[in-house]
Amino acid sequence: MKASDAMVPNPFVAVANASAAEVAIMFRTRNISVVPVVDDHRTRRFLGVLSDRDLVTRCLAVGQEPGTTRSDTIMRTDSCVVGPDTELDGFQLYMNQDPNDTHLRATITVVDSEHRVIGFISHPEQVAGLKIIWR
Repeated sequence: MKASDAMVPNPFVAVANASAAEVAIMFRTRNISVVPVVDDHRTRRFLGVLSDRDLVTRCLAVGQEPGTTRSDTIMRTDSCVVGPDTELDGFQLYMNQDPNDTHLRATITVVDSEHRVIGFISHPEQVAGLKIIWR
């Protein structure tokens, strides 16, 4: 199965300068818990991934103001990125687990040749043949 077969096409994204509060509202209204972060809505160039857990641990829990904290300052930049033609059967997704972060979530962002977000796989553990390796 190719990434393009498993992805949600044209996923919701957060822009880099969106506040943590704005992203939290998007999570609630769209009933989602993780989004790719992009440079802006027009180009959709991938920068990182932001989850509801990141909002809590990287913003609220450290005393940052959600109304002024930008999403690109609390996003993760070490998430998996693949092209739409990447074969997922036999694909190995390596996750670097921080001992202090027991709620790290595997995701795969699908980008085109210009690094623009075209799809998102929010639950790669459900893709047959794909193996997640925690290290």
